[in-house]
Amino acid sequence: MNLNNASIPRKSLRGETRYLTNTNTTTYPNIDLDASINQYLDLFTTEILDSMDEWDYQGETATADLVASQQEYIFPSDILKIKRIEISYDGTNWYKAEPMDINERGEATDTTSIASDFTTSEPFFDLMDNSVMLYPIPSANVTGGIKIWYEKLQTALSADTDEPNFAKPFHKGLCYASAKDYFEKYLDTKGNLAKMQNAENKMETYIQRMKTFYRKKNQDRAYNVDVAFVDYDFGNDY
Repeated sequence: MNLNNASIPRKSLRGETRYLTNTNTTTYPNIDLDASINQYLDLFTTEILDSMDEWDYQGETATADLVASQQEYIFPSDILKIKRIEISYDGTNWYKAEPMDINERGEATDTTSIASDFTTSEPFFDLMDNSVMLYPIPSANVTGGIKIWYEKLQTALSADTDEPNFAKPFHKGLCYASAKDYFEKYLDTKGNLAKMQNAENKMETYIQRMKTFYRKKNQDRAYNVDVAFVDYDFGNDY
């Protein structure tokens, strides 16, 4: 569903939500409705990321330049989850960086200690707030020396033709979610409690079906299961 469809309102997120709530642009203004839709868009995105298989629903890559003596590098503003980080300290050889936490390190973290304890062929990274700390610290400038694979937030819907980036059969779940917000705001109105609960139940149903769908979207994969101990002697009783 697009955000808005003036010709066929019910084929849009706004129109379907107003149909469910029996509202119009006055009683459920665009500014409030769009805010609700986009808040739940973020929720639906995280639900998919929590459940999906190898299919990278919101997969993205980003590169940044390494700067000599600079340890901290800011993440892309739309990042949700990190999948992988690779670093090239010389612009030619690339190595996968392994995650670590500063609390795992018993030694000091001054520049000299880091340089003696970490090598450019076995880099590590630590996540701090909205940035990544590199071990070892680059000693030279390298154009595009760090590459990040990550899952990102979807851009907020604002134009009429904008639509959610997840599978279309689950778009209506956003309408039920936004309807829930409307009924919750006006709980004092007779009947709205039941309507809110119904809308919430419908939303949860869409979320669960969506998670099931994304849990195994990639069908082109064969999974083989072997016994855990292939050399185990089961004896003559079997």
